[in-house]
Amino acid sequence: MTDPAASADRAALADSPFTRTRLAIAILAVLAMLAIVSAIFFQAPQLVGATKILTDYDAFHVAGRLALEGRADDAYRLESMFAAQEEFTGKRSFMPWTYPPPFTLFVAMLANLPVGVGFLLFTGLTFAFYLHVVHRIAGRFTPGVLMLMLPTLLLLTRTGQNGFLTGGLIGMFLLAFLNRQPGAGLPLGLMVIKPHLAVGITLMTLAERRWQSVMIAALTVITLLLAATAALGPEVWSGFIDGIAESGTYLRDGYYPLFRMTSLYATAHTLGAGPGMAMVIQAAGALSAIAALLWLWRRGTSGNRLAAAICCASLFISPYNYDYDLTILGLAIAFVLPELAERTRPAEQTTLFALTWIATGYGLGVSITMPENSVVRLGDPESGARSLSLMAPMLLLVIALATLALRRAPLGSPAQDDSDAQVQGRMPAA
Repeated sequence: MTDPAASADRAALADSPFTRTRLAIAILAVLAMLAIVSAIFFQAPQLVGATKILTDYDAFHVAGRLALEGRADDAYRLESMFAAQEEFTGKRSFMPWTYPPPFTLFVAMLANLPVGVGFLLFTGLTFAFYLHVVHRIAGRFTPGVLMLMLPTLLLLTRTGQNGFLTGGLIGMFLLAFLNRQPGAGLPLGLMVIKPHLAVGITLMTLAERRWQSVMIAALTVITLLLAATAALGPEVWSGFIDGIAESGTYLRDGYYPLFRMTSLYATAHTLGAGPGMAMVIQAAGALSAIAALLWLWRRGTSGNRLAAAICCASLFISPYNYDYDLTILGLAIAFVLPELAERTRPAEQTTLFALTWIATGYGLGVSITMPENSVVRLGDPESGARSLSLMAPMLLLVIALATLALRRAPLGSPAQDDSDAQVQGRMPAA
């Protein structure tokens, strides 16, 4: 006989907001309109009565223009980057360039286009790539992933950062990795554009001894490094090394907008820990994340849950993680959302939804409340609480609550019914 309670739970799941196609269409429509408006702000803000404010994709465009002019190494030194910003845009903003030369070569190809057109092309294609990967993972639960990750999607669509690209590459790796395909090495190698986000997937590749994938990744990295060197000149590497050294100083002194960072380092530093102690806390958190990941792997955790754990661990390894990197969290959600939906009641889903929005949208919310052109620097008394970086603890709370929910049996299953009966049996009679 069919269990009426289980049937009711399956029916409710089928009608879940997480699976409603119209919701996804509405989100995509909003993102498309925002992308068009953002392109105007990049290209000709005067058309909407605004003044030019340098945003993330502007840094891509300026670095690309420098590369086209044979000055790629100047992008890595802040003073020459400031000069180039004023030369190409008439404005300047604190946006140090620390991407490896292969990504500089990539943005050089885009820099041949007007900034607004390049933004639309880059953001549109990388978002389509990310959406394709998410849909392959989440299937009919894709609307739920889009809904939960909306603050991050809005942030990337407005700024033109590369989170869609890196999220798509990591998702492609995980899909191939779970299917034991050597081709996982290709997206792993392409992550040379942002290697600090690839520690988790590299670790799993080595732990599983996927040597074919390792070889493909190594060949991909070598090819990209040689191509960048040939196209940009060997001097680009001295600039890159200088830029990394400068960025370490800026991170230590709090020049970066730490409130938008998702690392334990940023949280500890903004709460009063010195840079040394904050880095110790970051290292402890990174080692804990790696240890937890290896423990889950050794105990034979199911593929989708291990993939979600890889994504979550990747968020806490580097001290230099921003809110636009949270597309990786979206992958984790995509891998486990069907199971979460089966194990949580509407009130719990609402709570997780709200906490996820707060955790992923905190940096965006703080940015919106700040005056235009303002700079938040750690230690500036005028910045006040705006300097606090609270995303790491909020993300940990979301991950902890989701983990607890995943430990349950699905609602309406015999195991869940037995558990509920045991709880009721321990309750005193009214």
